[in-house]
Amino acid sequence: MRHKLSISIILASMLTLAFMTVGAQQGQGGGSGDRDQQMDRDYDRDMDRDRDYDRVMAQDRDYDRDMDQDRDQLRAHDGDKDQDRIQDRDRLHVTDPASLRDEDIYGSALMTAEELKQYRNQLMNRETVQAREQYQTQHEEMMQERAQKQGKDLVPPGQAPIYGGELMTVQERNQYREQLRHMSSDEEREKFQARHQEQMNLRAKALELDIEEAE
Repeated sequence: MRHKLSISIILASMLTLAFMTVGAQQGQGGGSGDRDQQMDRDYDRDMDRDRDYDRVMAQDRDYDRDMDQDRDQLRAHDGDKDQDRIQDRDRLHVTDPASLRDEDIYGSALMTAEELKQYRNQLMNRETVQAREQYQTQHEEMMQERAQKQGKDLVPPGQAPIYGGELMTVQERNQYREQLRHMSSDEEREKFQARHQEQMNLRAKALELDIEEAE
């Protein structure tokens, strides 16, 4: 009798252990399923982000190509009188070079105090408006070359900060500024700036960054 009771207890224990094992496996299976679903969601999110990034990079290439085309068109018209007037739009026709402020000199941030003084003296030594403008043109080309070699920003006098400038390279910022200053009408500049702002918003979204509002 006691022998049969012992066997019954052993069988009951084995059944209990079996049920516990099955339950544990089912619980583990459920946890694994949750993890798999989370991994799938993370993967889908990463794929969406990658697609957004690829799309923005493609738009960036189009944007850069448009900027290159605009720059080439400006270069092609360097000999035209109309283009010369556009290039002179933001130059000061100085009557008293000695009173010229540092911030009104193109590329002043890249110049030493001695160079700024020399620039004013050179302007004073030019007797005609045409001679002064020719000297200013040569000076601008020199500052552009210096900015490129030093990898520094070249901000023309009177230009405001660039929207999304923190997301652009130095080369992109300088290229943007030069294109803007050579545009002949407010309408053309507004369209250019609107297209640029849209592109920077897309770039910021792809990089998951916020754009600092230009003051």
